[in-house]
Amino acid sequence: MHILRKVGLGILSPLFIFLLFATAFDVGLIRTAAHPATVKKIVAESGIYDSVVPSLLRQAKTISTPLGDISTSDPTIRDAANRAVSPVVIRQQTEAAVDSLYQWLDGRVSQPNFTIGVAGDTAGLADSISGAVGQRLSQLPACSAAQSLAITRAGNFDAVNATCLPRGVTAAGITSQLKSAIAADQDFVSQASVSPASIKNGSGQSVFQQSSVKNIPVQYQRAKKTPVILIILTILIGAAIIFLSNSRPKGLRHIGVSLLIVGLIMLLFSWALNRAMSTKIAPAIKLDNAILQQDVRSLITDLSQRIDKNYWLFGGVYTVLGAAAIASGQWAVRRDTAGRPLDKVNIELVPHPKKK
Repeated sequence: MHILRKVGLGILSPLFIFLLFATAFDVGLIRTAAHPATVKKIVAESGIYDSVVPSLLRQAKTISTPLGDISTSDPTIRDAANRAVSPVVIRQQTEAAVDSLYQWLDGRVSQPNFTIGVAGDTAGLADSISGAVGQRLSQLPACSAAQSLAITRAGNFDAVNATCLPRGVTAAGITSQLKSAIAADQDFVSQASVSPASIKNGSGQSVFQQSSVKNIPVQYQRAKKTPVILIILTILIGAAIIFLSNSRPKGLRHIGVSLLIVGLIMLLFSWALNRAMSTKIAPAIKLDNAILQQDVRSLITDLSQRIDKNYWLFGGVYTVLGAAAIASGQWAVRRDTAGRPLDKVNIELVPHPKKK
């Protein structure tokens, strides 16, 4: 029986330590990633909403129209787009996208349905951008005879990038034509918007159509159940270790030492993770758009810090419980010792030798 106890403790002790780590990591991740409200708050605090439209415009590069190409790198055009599709609108679209993604993960819909970007208000965007171009055109002088002749010989008139207005051409007329052309430019709208259909793999297929991605909701739903399972297993293994120990105080000390060591390691890991994320990982993120790059760095850092707080919590709880278990074990030993009666001392009387 003594050998079986030793074998059992030899198996359960490392398993208990593994479960302590696994429970902390799993609960920390699930507590953060499985709640839409938490994700929305982290994204909002990152400031990424302010850079979504500029980054999407940068990706589109130009807006092609029959009257000329509009460069999306033009500050005037970017400002016009931001007025049409404000960060408030982007936030509403993003939060709706988060809700749609979690509905998909929870198995309530077969595929997420969302749109982030300019597609939600093409009319407003077309009006704002064409108005910005029209404002600039209204300040142009009339073309000279030589300039008018050059335009006639070229056979086309780049109204968007014109330096003068030919006879019969008005800023208001060009603005009206641009508004219709921009609203009808579906290529630009799709490039400056993000939807499930636009997120594609290397072969051009929507990632949500891949078999590996279709299985994600099932895995996610299973993962949500793992914290409760791990906590129950950890408690049962801990109770088994106490039961198999030679005495209850020894079992408590055994559990306490494991909790204390794991708790201190968790606290050290949490500190190292926070430091590595802020000094190594986040600064290594590089994007073409400097504004979006900074916001993405902030988003990743905020997300890691939120998860990191859970690890701090578990490290502290483990450390306190470990110290309490060790103290309880010591107290139980002292109580048993104090309450145990002294063993009787047998004194053997040796007869004194008689004097001769």
